[in-house]
Amino acid sequence: MNSINPKESKKDLIIEAAIRVFSQNGYHHTKMEEIAVEAGIGKGTIYEYFASKLQLLQEIMERSFHLYEQSLTTGKIESASMVETLKVLVQGHLRFCQKNKALPRIIFGDTGTMDPELRDWMWQRRKQKEQRLQTIIEAGISRGEIREIDAKLLTVMIGGVLSSIWVPVVIEDWDIDATTAAEQVTDIIMNGIKK
Repeated sequence: MNSINPKESKKDLIIEAAIRVFSQNGYHHTKMEEIAVEAGIGKGTIYEYFASKLQLLQEIMERSFHLYEQSLTTGKIESASMVETLKVLVQGHLRFCQKNKALPRIIFGDTGTMDPELRDWMWQRRKQKEQRLQTIIEAGISRGEIREIDAKLLTVMIGGVLSSIWVPVVIEDWDIDATTAAEQVTDIIMNGIKK
């Protein structure tokens, strides 16, 4: 007996097709007909699951952020040292970008042309991520692992490093080992570049 719900599998089929089409054409240049063709279904079928293209994109974004969060958490971040936490975050970010190349194009690449409601939702998610990272940094300071510095500034700097990595990995197909890169990025953040 098949345990997959046919409604869910068709919904997933639509989402996967939309991810491919959105990542190639951008959200605003994509038509629902193109998604239907990519999914191998009729256009009306999409509307059985999603009231609009915006709702479809919102579902993709929600799933993407869930996948992203899963890639960053290994269950040991909360009790790990600052060095180990940074390694996990960088490695998780890189692996997410490498494994889901279409999603970063949608999440990071099309934000300027998004609906204000979706942009606000993304901003709130970003603020949550920043607050989580700042809390980790503040814990590292209080444990004496890193010197007294502006935790917000370091949060923004690390966030900038992570944000800038997706372009060469996704757009330029930069083949970099996530574990090695995480080691190097963590070393640079923790020890600087001075010889």
